Parts: sequence; structure tokens; C-alpha cells
Amino acid sequence: MIIYNDSDLQKIVFSAIIIKVSSVVKKFGSIAEFSIKHNFSGVTNGNLLITAEMNSPPYRLEEFVEKVLIPNGFINELDYVFIEEMLTKGVKGEVSELINEPHPHCKNINWLQSIIVQDGNFVWFSEPSLNDFERDSNFRLYKNLLYHEEEKIKLNPRIIKIDETYVHYTVSDNKMRYKIHRDALWYNELKYGKSIFSK
Repeated sequence: MIIYNDSDLQKIVFSAIIIKVSSVVKKFGSIAEFSIKHNFSGVTNGNLLITAEMNSPPYRLEEFVEKVLIPNGFINELDYVFIEEMLTKGVKGEVSELINEPHPHCKNINWLQSIIVQDGNFVWFSEPSLNDFERDSNFRLYKNLLYHEEEKIKLNPRIIKIDETYVHYTVSDNKMRYKIHRDALWYNELKYGKSIFSK
């Protein structure tokens, strides 16, 4: 069964596989046909198709890739990627050094972005045509909203313009516009070092 979750940001748990929906549609016609034909259950937002298992390594998912995805021309990191949930706290309560950073398994995937925050590991689809600045802008806006305005992150924020002072964005493709000062997103870590306020 496929569950639809209308959120750009998807939470990753356990050992997960993320499949690009456009690749599924190209090879199988639709997510529904793919799901029925191969008894595949997961969550989709229309861009990403995600499922997970509680084993590491995920033997069932690896077998699925070997028997279904690879024979149908899917390529690792181009059409799908495996991601392990990263813990945000150690056994003694220490905070992980990965907090506020992209997930290490997503760093070289041009269609996927990610962030690890105290509440968990999150991923979102990223248009491969975006340049590094545009990808970084999305990352920083999402990070800020996850910490300070979580209700907006659930409404799928979209950057519409960046000027010399503000990052302008909308939510849920609404006509209502919001802005946030660029300095709130681009704290100069190279100049000042890591800020205690960015954690």
C-alpha cells in the first residue's frame, strides 16, 4: 500500500530507501502499478517514494533492489539511494556533530537534499537544475523554519526571490508572502566560527 504525504520534507527512520518518483513512472507507468506488481509499500509526496526496515543492513530492501530495481535499469544514486537514520544523541546524551548538517548519504545526490536536526533526519526532493547557491538557500531556509516556525515547514515553503537584504518565500503556493533577513540564514561561520545560537 502507498500512503500519500503532502509534505516536501519527509522524515527518515531506520534503514530507508528513497526512490525518485519520476524514475518509477518512466519504468513502470505509475506508482500504483509499481506497488501492485511488486508488492511495494511506502510513503510518497509525488516526488520521492520512501520505505524503510528496522534492520541494518536492510536485507529485505537490498534484495528488492537486486531483484526489481536493477533488472529494470535503476541506477544507485541516479534513481534511488539507501539512507541510514543518524542518531542525534549519543548513549550519554551528547549531541551528535551531525546536527544542522546535511545527511552524509545525500551529499552527492543532485535530486535530493537533507538535514539532520534534533527532531530527526529529513529529506526533500531538489530539482537537479538548481545551482549550489539555490540549493544552499533552500537548506538554510528549511533549517531555520524547522527550529523557529515548524508550522510553516509543514506548508511546503518555496523561495520566490532573494535580494540583498531578504529571502522572500511563500507557503502552500499561497499569495501570502513572507521574508526573512539574509543574515538570519547566512551567519558567517568562516568569519566568526560556529554560533551557539545555530544549534
